[in-house]
Amino acid sequence: MAESSHTYDVRFYHLEIELPMTEGSYNAKEIITIKSEVPTLDTFSLHFSDLVADSVKRGDTNLLWSTGNGYLRIELNRALGRGESTDITIFYHRLPNTPNNGFLFYSRGGNTLHNIAYTCTEPSDARTWFASWDEPWDKAERGVEIFVTVPDSFRVCANGKLDSATYDPVRRRRTYFWRHNYPIATYLICFASSVYATFSHWHHITPNESLEIKYYIWPEDSSSAVNSFRNTPLMMAFFSDTSLYGPYPFEKYGMVSLYPFAWGGMEHQTMTGVHRNWVIQGSESGIAHELSHQWWGDMVTCFNWANIWLNEGFATYSDALYLGYRNGRNYFLNLMNTRKNIYFQEDLSYRFPLYDPPPNQLFAYGHIYCKGSWIQHMLRYVEGDTGENPGIFFRALRVYGDSFKYRTANTEDYRRIHEMVSGLNLETFFREWVYMAGYPNYSVYWTKSREGDSFRVEISISQNNGNLAPPVFHIPVQVLLLGTTDTLLRTIPIDTSPQQTVFYLSFEPNQVRFDPQNWILHKATVYSAISDFSEGKAFSVAVSPNPFSRSLRITFSLSAPQDLELAIFDPLGRKVLVIEKGLISAGRHIYQIAGRGLKPGVYFLGLNGKYLQKILLI
Repeated sequence: MAESSHTYDVRFYHLEIELPMTEGSYNAKEIITIKSEVPTLDTFSLHFSDLVADSVKRGDTNLLWSTGNGYLRIELNRALGRGESTDITIFYHRLPNTPNNGFLFYSRGGNTLHNIAYTCTEPSDARTWFASWDEPWDKAERGVEIFVTVPDSFRVCANGKLDSATYDPVRRRRTYFWRHNYPIATYLICFASSVYATFSHWHHITPNESLEIKYYIWPEDSSSAVNSFRNTPLMMAFFSDTSLYGPYPFEKYGMVSLYPFAWGGMEHQTMTGVHRNWVIQGSESGIAHELSHQWWGDMVTCFNWANIWLNEGFATYSDALYLGYRNGRNYFLNLMNTRKNIYFQEDLSYRFPLYDPPPNQLFAYGHIYCKGSWIQHMLRYVEGDTGENPGIFFRALRVYGDSFKYRTANTEDYRRIHEMVSGLNLETFFREWVYMAGYPNYSVYWTKSREGDSFRVEISISQNNGNLAPPVFHIPVQVLLLGTTDTLLRTIPIDTSPQQTVFYLSFEPNQVRFDPQNWILHKATVYSAISDFSEGKAFSVAVSPNPFSRSLRITFSLSAPQDLELAIFDPLGRKVLVIEKGLISAGRHIYQIAGRGLKPGVYFLGLNGKYLQKILLI
């Protein structure tokens, strides 16, 4: 792990900030606790941008330091041995008119009803408001304290619980003391200050134990907030059910309204920031999405940004699960299909694997969020967790949560947990779906014929998956064979392309539905069959020899003139040879087709785009 290869480990952040709330400057004092991970640590660096350092101390001793290229470099007066810890105190300030990056300040005006200051730093902007080792894998194990002093008309919210607030009547300043004693990544540390009103809900864990859910909103939005946030306790109860994710992992939860705000929501640990529009207009999916991050993103944090899909794919699937719980299975499937199409549309413009996305695509909604959520959905399917009640997939999630609670995890950690719980080898699944790009694009051909009292159904499944994708996705597929009154659901293992499968049925199938329960992220074209032709029907066809090597004789008969196209298709559905096209007279017609120009393999004879018969060139 990178944490063990770094020269030191951050254990704790203590921040004291004095905000004038008239412009974006502030004065600050920080105490950071570090532990040496090397035999001798005499210098170390912290990420530090858009800020001005004033002095650095260790106890009462002034230390030598320098800044530049986004770092604060500190020389210790006495080196630390491996495992030794020390506290370093840093005094610094932020200048007026500093660009809004991780710390943002906006003055009242227009739709900004009150002066507001807040932090929002994902992925790597915590360094713009306090000195830090700004990597997600280095959680401060002992948590964070944030003490903020503001004019007395303003309130402050932050991570954890409000321990106390003091008032200075001479300066008319109030100081808010927030403490959070859980491991936390830098990008999840936050505070916000504005003219906030508050109200609370309670999540009842047991008859004698409740958890506060507290909201900070502008007073003008109070009535809207009561309506928009009314279902948060229901979401909390849903996610924290012992059959789903398990108990909420922190000491409280809250949401704070932010405006102007570039995002919809941000899952700061125990204090989610949400766009004011969510307060006024509501966003049940967004609120559920951010709440679920408290488990997947905050309790278990992605090890680095190469694994961001673990955060966002989980949360996107979570809000779909909640909305399905509220509105029914069809609503859930419609939402999943909507997000599938968003991914398909984005994939047309750029394609990349979920793992280690390009830096400018870290928050690509179609890939990281939508496809990421489909990975969870397909894992459920592969593991056989397809019933109404949560099963093995969710058990694996809880084991994953328990195994990496308050720590970080990567994609391989997640794969190993699922393999351990399910007993499956998921290496191929993760290689194809996470480490490679794209999705399966299936062409499905089927035909039927009577054999005694049974019907023989032959299904051929080909894949044309495009660049950067595996040539074959090996996820098993389901087909539903429908007759007039009977149906049969079958699962087909996929080993190659084309994949040939034969079923024998006691009823005549009239239709084949591919992935009828919507478990796979895919596109598919099903070519319906025309077969079982016999004397007396409007059309009959025969081919010989089959397989063939040099030439193929095709004989067909029409009982009446017809406008048709008879052609040969490859397994990907591409037309490779037109045999006859136009108005064909009644009677018997014979064509001799040479195999020259065609590569050996499987082909299909088609009439007006419908599959007639498989032919094999050898």
